[in-house]
Order: sequence, then C-alpha cells, then structure tokens
Amino acid sequence: MDQIYSGMVLRSVFVVISALVGAVSTFSIKIDHHKLCALISLSAGALFGAAAFSILPEAYEALSVPELLLGLASGYLVFYLISKYYFHVCPACSASHFDEQTTKRFSEIVLLMVTALSFHSLFDGIALTTGGEHMHFESNSIFLAILVHKFPEGLALASLMLGAAYSKKKIITYVTLVELTTVLGAVIGIYLLQSMISPIVFGMIMAHIGGGFIFLAFHAVLGEMLKNHTKLVVTSFLIGAVLILATKFIAGSI
Repeated sequence: MDQIYSGMVLRSVFVVISALVGAVSTFSIKIDHHKLCALISLSAGALFGAAAFSILPEAYEALSVPELLLGLASGYLVFYLISKYYFHVCPACSASHFDEQTTKRFSEIVLLMVTALSFHSLFDGIALTTGGEHMHFESNSIFLAILVHKFPEGLALASLMLGAAYSKKKIITYVTLVELTTVLGAVIGIYLLQSMISPIVFGMIMAHIGGGFIFLAFHAVLGEMLKNHTKLVVTSFLIGAVLILATKFIAGSI
C-alpha cells in the first residue's frame, strides 16, 4: 500500500519536472506560433482523452448517469467561471492568444495567474490518484495526459513572465511553487479523499475533474488557433486523444 501511494506521489513530482523543463526551454529554444499551436493542441487532445477514456469511465463505476453528468457539468462550469471572471486556469491553453498588451497586463496580475493555475494544478494532482490502491490502468493514461500537458503549461507560463521582464531565477521559483500544488493535490487525493470519503463522493470529484479537463481541451481547440491553423490543430488534438486511448489499451493488456 505505502509503495503504491509513494508511486502516486512520485508521478506528481514527474509532472512538476515536465513543467519545469518546459519553463527552462524558453530560455534557449525559440518556439514559434505554429509549433506552439501543435504542442498545445496535442496536450489538449491528451486531456480530453484522459477525461473521456479514463476519468469519466472510472467515475461512472460509482455513479449513476445523472450524478456523472452533474459532476462533469460542475467541473466545466467552475473552470469556465474562473477563466471568465478571474484569470484563465491554464496559460498553455490560451498561450498563442497573448499579445503585447496582454503580456503587459500579465505583469500587473501575477497573483491572479498564480492562484488560478495553482487551483488547476491541485486538481491535476488529485486526478493522478484515480484508480485508488489498485492503480488501475486508467491512472497510466491520466498520468501521461497530465505529463504531456505540463510541458506547454510551464513553457507558456515562463514565456509570459519573460515578456513581463521577470528574471530567470524568479521565473523558475514561481513555476516551481505553482506546480508543486500538483504534489499537494496527489497527497490530498491519497490520504484524505480516498480514505475519508465514500466512493460516490470520490466519483463525483473525479467527474468534476473530468469536466474541467474537457473545458481546457475545448477552449484550446475552439478559439483562435482553430481559425488560424484548423488542420494542424485538429490533427494534433486527435493524435493526443488517440495516444491516451492507445496507452489505456496497452496498459490494460499488460
């Protein structure tokens, strides 16, 4: 049991490292709008795949259809409201939309960005604990989806901070602190949610997280990127979703 839980926490550490690699890459690698669209669309497809093929089916094992839909809708709505009225919960999903004016505004609202992204990362960490003590193969596809998504997330966050004239040291510090909430989410999922609440409530939480993932995925592909690079975005999105589906089947057959 302890070994399984340690593995879950270790996975959350790996996704933090993925975000940091994305952040550090902005210091030396120039990524243009075209490549960023492909990368973000791929990660959006992975998030959608994790929600559609792993999180929601896992939640459905403990829920009725109305309960599943309620949890999904609540997750979508919460992420929508935070993004609309507070700050976008995932810089990676809208990174290609940021212009010079937005970057300047970003330097004035760092606290808002950090809070929103920390909230998003916290739920990423909880999602990593799906499958419980048995570590169902669904958890492998969720881990891969979040791992893929964290790289452009760190890249986008660091790029915006570079544009706002933050030092490299401060950028790494901010990205690390924000992404460490993923580890906190994993710890909460393991030691509080799974052990202290009923399977139905945990299923609702997972459906809620799935709804948030679907919001992030749709936001990434239905915005300006879809208008500017339709074929690239759709192709990359589908590759990301198929990758997660393939991971589920491969892991399930082992």
